[in-house]
Amino acid sequence: MRTMEMFDKPRKKREHLMHVVDCGTGNCDGLSDGEEVVVMSRKKCGHGSGWITMPNVTAARRGIPCPHCNRLEDDNGN
Repeated sequence: MRTMEMFDKPRKKREHLMHVVDCGTGNCDGLSDGEEVVVMSRKKCGHGSGWITMPNVTAARRGIPCPHCNRLEDDNGN
């Protein structure tokens, strides 16, 4: 009976992510040790983030939600 309960949970809505195109590191312009500056982009829609700071390389490689694609999906009711 517990197995059937697992399938009753709603799934999380899929997020379309932007990924790293260019990155840099350093202690200039107020960056903390280990912080990265990255440019994120999504190939499908071409949306880019410009230079943003990320806490570390791992967070940057995970990607961030694409505001353009996720907004379009919400507008279409998907």
